[in-house]
Amino acid sequence: MIHFRPTEPGDLPGLSTLFASRFGHPWTLEEWQWKYRHLPGEGRSWVAVRGDGGVVAHAGAIRLPARWQDGEGGVWQLTDWVGSTGGGGLRAALVGLGQELLAELPRPGEAPWVFGFPSERHFRLGEHTFGYLPLDRFPVLTGEIADAAEAAAGAPEVEVAISDHCEGSWTEELWRGLGVLGVVRSAAFLNWRYWSRPGRYYRFYRVRGAGGEGLAVFAFVGAWALAAETWLPAGRGLDGALPAIAADLAATGLSRWRFWPHPHLGGEPARLGLVPGEEVFVGCRGRVGEPDPRPHAVGFLTCQGDHDVV
Repeated sequence: MIHFRPTEPGDLPGLSTLFASRFGHPWTLEEWQWKYRHLPGEGRSWVAVRGDGGVVAHAGAIRLPARWQDGEGGVWQLTDWVGSTGGGGLRAALVGLGQELLAELPRPGEAPWVFGFPSERHFRLGEHTFGYLPLDRFPVLTGEIADAAEAAAGAPEVEVAISDHCEGSWTEELWRGLGVLGVVRSAAFLNWRYWSRPGRYYRFYRVRGAGGEGLAVFAFVGAWALAAETWLPAGRGLDGALPAIAADLAATGLSRWRFWPHPHLGGEPARLGLVPGEEVFVGCRGRVGEPDPRPHAVGFLTCQGDHDVV
């Protein structure tokens, strides 16, 4: 018999084995605690277990402060959905577990949809079982860091302060000043997501130019720099920020970088040698029995930093 319940620390060895078999990497207790116990919001981590205690599926969700076009409060993001395979498909345990986790989400007063980044296979399962809907699809921009670093000489001058964490309330003030809809970029969020994450290094850039400032955060993954956060408003003297950041990244030995396009990327992507490549898919789900929630999500930005947590 399969039982559904909140994850306990003793489940982590079995979960780690399950993650390694499905995703190619284990899952540590420190990573689980960081994501579901230390976040500046609410975390839910549930498992499906056999009678002998063996873990056969996991489903997670995190609730973070957010703004959307007609409200402000918490928005839920689905994370770490994984199940054992058998007979060519996901086991029924994941279906029952997902129904248990999603039964009351989203709650009144929260954003009227949940979002996530499901694989095509998982989306097909969720479309028929959980009411998943397509929310967005867009190409990722990639390029050689050296191409952008060479543009630094002719770029507008900016001041770049480099750190490994965020101090003060300026990030949220910057983010709100841009009129952005999405998960709130507060210092608490940024430091949880990047500074305190186990096993991953991120570099913070605070950039100042004529008439304004901006923020960028990059993950260092092998030879890649992944632009987790890029809030560099165009037209405020910050077009030189990306070339200046590229020069620093190149000096560390990184050779390629990747961005998710959005209105506050700043600079001119084509001039920096960035070209569209693989596509990212975003899915969502509304409240059971209520109208399509996607009109409420118009303008809600999902960034590489949102995907970075899954």
